[in-house]
Parts: sequence; structure tokens; C-alpha cells
Amino acid sequence: MLSALRAQIKRQLLRRLCYDASVRLNPEDLDLAAGEVRSDVEWIRVQPDVDLKVYWKVLPIGKGPAVSLYALGFQILRFDCFGARDGHCHLLLGWPSPTSEDRIWLPEPNATAQVERTMFELTKNVTYYLQRHNDERVRRLHLEPATWSTACTQARDKMLHFLCSVPELADVK
Repeated sequence: MLSALRAQIKRQLLRRLCYDASVRLNPEDLDLAAGEVRSDVEWIRVQPDVDLKVYWKVLPIGKGPAVSLYALGFQILRFDCFGARDGHCHLLLGWPSPTSEDRIWLPEPNATAQVERTMFELTKNVTYYLQRHNDERVRRLHLEPATWSTACTQARDKMLHFLCSVPELADVK
């Protein structure tokens, strides 16, 4: 009982650290600390200080491909394409946020459709998300359109590849 409580407190503290723009941590350290297991991680360099991280994961709350947008060392967005009723995204803007709900649910019926929705959000709305971040440098960030489009296409292809090739994800595609 006590260890479960400690784990919950640790997750809440780590979540708050993620929102605090003054705290700079290596995102990989946060992955390990939260107990998350990511497989087949591929980093896609968009431009200096901007990367997409594409991977798949199997968690108690869901399984499927995922993509994270990192800018200037901050994780800005993460889409977890877990299929019907479980797909969601996280918007990490560097502002304090209640810990009761940290997901925006995706209405698409399966992980393949959620990957397409993810690409829509990344290609059409990324500037909106960046401009709402707490850090002024992130708000001023300009993504080179051709490079951004190429990176999003690479991320989409990789996520769809995971859905077709990873046996653990067969039932969510």
C-alpha cells in the first residue's frame, strides 16, 4: 500500500516538473522515472532544437504507436494512438495544470485513424500549440514548412509501420 502511494506521489511530482518551464530535465530521464517503456524509438530531426520522437508502447492503459514533439528541450505534445476509447494526446505548455486530467481524448475509432488525426494536428495546428507555451522562445519558434512537412510524413509512415509490423499492436489498428 505504501509503495503504491509513493509511486503515485512520484508520478504527480514528475508531472508537475514537466509543466514547470523553469525546470529542465532530460526527457529520457522522465520516461524512465515514470516507468514507461518505449520500444523502437526513432528520433526525427526537424531543425535545430526541434525533434519528433516516434515509438510504440504497451501500457496498462493502452497500447499503440506514439509521437512526441520536442522544442528547445521541452516536450510540447504527445499523441498516444491507442485505438477506440483509449487514444489521446497530452498538451504540455509549461503552465501549472491540475493533475486530475492530463489527456485530450481522440474520437477516432481505431489507431490508424488516430495516426491520421495526429498528422492533421501536427501539420495544421502546431503553430497554435507552440504559441501557447509558457516559454517565450517556444512561442517565437518558426518551423520551416518543407522540413516540418517531411518530418511529419516520416513520423506518419513510422507509426503506420508499427501498426502493421508489431504483433502486440494487431488488435488496435
